[in-house]
Amino acid sequence: MVKEEKIENIEHKESKLKHVRVYDQLYEMIQNGSFPPDSRLPSETILSAQLDVSRMTLRKALTLLQEDGMTRNVQGVGHFVCGQPDSGKEQHPVNMPQHPIYSYCTEELDSVEMAFRIEPPTKSISDVLRQYTPAVVIVDRWYKQKETPLAYSLSFLPIGLIGEEKIDLNKSSQLEEYLENQCYDGKNCFRRICSHSTAGNFTALTCTLSEDNSFLLVQETISDTNGRILISSKHYIPSNLFRIEICM
Repeated sequence: MVKEEKIENIEHKESKLKHVRVYDQLYEMIQNGSFPPDSRLPSETILSAQLDVSRMTLRKALTLLQEDGMTRNVQGVGHFVCGQPDSGKEQHPVNMPQHPIYSYCTEELDSVEMAFRIEPPTKSISDVLRQYTPAVVIVDRWYKQKETPLAYSLSFLPIGLIGEEKIDLNKSSQLEEYLENQCYDGKNCFRRICSHSTAGNFTALTCTLSEDNSFLLVQETISDTNGRILISSKHYIPSNLFRIEICM
């Protein structure tokens, strides 16, 4: 079902996006106490001037911060710092889970387009992975039906995992197989947080997934049985295409 394709000129594209750089700036300012917990951020007008970016760019960065539980928006009042998001230490083994896109998307998907790059980790990525890694593998995946992108995943892996799993990055199909199937073999522990997001279209970089700009966001952490994080991912499914069934 998985179809291997290439995207031209996408390498390093995300690292050049202004809103990602602004997100990293604000993330570090929150972490170093420049904006302490429960404090209100400066107005968008003031903050965009301080960071020398447009308000549109700032709003995208603030959307990502809110998505990650770093800030909350009080309508008509402003943006407030939430402090550290839940560390997610309570994780439990799950037997044979399925990739969230296939679990929760109502449409039948017939291909995956993937691109990856290797970069030094930002502080936010290091904090998410909760470990030192000299480099991180960042993987974009677009899930398609008849060549039309319907969903998107963004994953971060510490570079050491690539060697441990003997993944040959010269053969991108091996990385794809690990992320789509092998990591869900029942040996690992999983934590998933489902929420609403409006960041799916600009996070997906190359396409518009939803005309309504409304998404189910599944933030997923996959760890080994010792609690070491192997993969941190964000999965975006348009709101009109998701369904979650809970069996008790």
